[in-house]
Amino acid sequence: MAEPLTRDAAIADEARRLWEFALAIYEMEGVKQACLSIQARYGLSISLLLGAIWTGGQGYGRVGATELETTIRRAMEFHRDIIEPLRALRRRLRQDPPAGIERETHRLRKNILEQELEAERIEQRLFLEDFTASAEPGPPQERWRDAAVNAALLTRKSCPRPEPEALDALAQILKATFPDVPEVDLTAEAKSVWRPGES
Repeated sequence: MAEPLTRDAAIADEARRLWEFALAIYEMEGVKQACLSIQARYGLSISLLLGAIWTGGQGYGRVGATELETTIRRAMEFHRDIIEPLRALRRRLRQDPPAGIERETHRLRKNILEQELEAERIEQRLFLEDFTASAEPGPPQERWRDAAVNAALLTRKSCPRPEPEALDALAQILKATFPDVPEVDLTAEAKSVWRPGES
């Protein structure tokens, strides 16, 4: 009989599953562009956004606005202190490589990208370790609602009004994750997070 996983081992296994989901969904048609668009426009961490969607869809439940602050605090600090500087350095090397050593600069940039991706895995792990649901998960066929609310709450931190660009990007990512749910329902559920009158 197999021994139950320790909490640390269970979190590590869940973090691996989340990372696999993030890689797969990111490569789906339209998702990469939606992610890059929402990241550039609102400064949103795509690793955390995909984590918010995955946790809702996997039955972790729905995070509330108050719990969200606790859930993302360490991950956001890690994002700000580690991921953003790595990303800025990688972009700088792409835009302005030193003349005469472009090949070496390209190799360095690839190495930094690998470190940036590893840092995003750590960011997701921190998110999972600190995840605190405010509501029980919905039944399996309704968990897309938890995913939409979790994603919208995270997005609302960077986008205080339900802007069409944010809603369109969220709908694109959610539709790729939950292809059987009508896009209009996904958008409506996400938009419900912004209070009436904020549009």
